[in-house]
Amino acid sequence: MKNLKAWFWMALIGLLIHPAAGVAETVYVSENFEITMRTGPGTDRKIISLVQSGKALEILEKGEEWSMVRTHNGKEGWVLNRYLTPSQPCAMVLDRVRQDYDVLAAKFKDLKEKFDQLNSQKKVADADLSQTQQDRDELSTAFQNLKKESAEFLKLKKRHQQVTADLEAEKTLSAKLDDENMQMKRNRIIQWVLTGGGIMLVGFFIGLFSSSRRKSRSSLY
Repeated sequence: MKNLKAWFWMALIGLLIHPAAGVAETVYVSENFEITMRTGPGTDRKIISLVQSGKALEILEKGEEWSMVRTHNGKEGWVLNRYLTPSQPCAMVLDRVRQDYDVLAAKFKDLKEKFDQLNSQKKVADADLSQTQQDRDELSTAFQNLKKESAEFLKLKKRHQQVTADLEAEKTLSAKLDDENMQMKRNRIIQWVLTGGGIMLVGFFIGLFSSSRRKSRSSLY
């Protein structure tokens, strides 16, 4: 349990800091915008292209109002700083969260299928165990009745030993399946807790980020 929690937090931290990694600074076009890339730092300069919201840009030269950037396909130009943000837009973060959720959902489905399979095997094993116990009881009764008959005694004793061994094997299998069944239940609970906790935490950060963005935009007007 502790290892799973540690893994979850490490993965979440890595997910949050990954966009900032790299030698060059990477920024993104603000949400719901399509900005112009120009040949120089000024609105009188020629427009090279339009860059849509969510596109990643590499900062080549940082200015107070304008910055020289490079697109993923190598195109370079100048854009206004007020339309850039160091954080990924909420839509991109949400898409990544949805992808992570789909992966977790697929893993949960696989775990559930294994759980159902083990549960079915346990039912079969329990039925076999019940039948084996019934057979053993019947053989024990017959063994006591025929114990005095030497000719049949040896044969029945051997059969009794075999059934007893089968019973012990069935008990061992049943106990093993019980343990696996409990482990699957614990894994399923942990999977749901981690999935729900991760989605709530990412949702919290998205809400916090969106609130900060709305305040920032309000201050521009």
